[in-house]
Amino acid sequence: MYDFHGKTAVVTGGSCGIGKAVAADLAKCGAKVWYCSRNSGKTIDNSNAVYRKCDISNSAEIKEWFAEIAAADGKIDFLVNNVGCDKRVTFDEADEEEFDKFILLNLKSAFSVSRAALELIRKGEGKSIVNIGTTNWMLGLAPFTLYGAAKSGLIGFTRSLARELGREMIRANMVSPGWIMTERQLADFVTEQDKADLLRDQALPFLLDESSVVPAVLFLLSEQAKGITGQNIIVDGGKLMI
Repeated sequence: MYDFHGKTAVVTGGSCGIGKAVAADLAKCGAKVWYCSRNSGKTIDNSNAVYRKCDISNSAEIKEWFAEIAAADGKIDFLVNNVGCDKRVTFDEADEEEFDKFILLNLKSAFSVSRAALELIRKGEGKSIVNIGTTNWMLGLAPFTLYGAAKSGLIGFTRSLARELGREMIRANMVSPGWIMTERQLADFVTEQDKADLLRDQALPFLLDESSVVPAVLFLLSEQAKGITGQNIIVDGGKLMI
């Protein structure tokens, strides 16, 4: 566990899955955590955690949320861009509107939130941004062409942002999970055959959940990672090795 007392963190998509787990552990480590989701979800039972409903595809809602953060805390130390959509859409089913939605939620959201947070990050001490990616596009999985196109853009965004903001001591990194057994994934997508296939293909013989991903995020946010920027940590049990 890290000591994040006195730090202010922002986590998007923080009402479930990886985002909620990251927000909860940041709060346990003493940080004041602002977290959001488009639809009201399960809140975190910690006085350090402040939930707000915010649709990050809506620039007005983003502006309003960050104005509240600025008024309350005047700075941001840590930003975790976690929002994403991995809806299954075959290429035959895809159209331009569907493509735009994937870009908006999986790539543009990181730009919009990072841009809105930038002046507050400049006033903070942590000065660390972590974007949540995926190994999905690296494996070329189907039916995820739109998802892969959008999420693959995050690595370019992250590395270029790290270069551009590095002179200000602002770091930008990425964590790319494999298939994580979140409540939603288990309920909507994962079959027993999927589990067997993962255990066959991973180097490590156990299924990963949110607790497998959170430590990498907290490390990259922390002072211990002060010399690390523009990097991508893969957390997938050793399925993909590059």
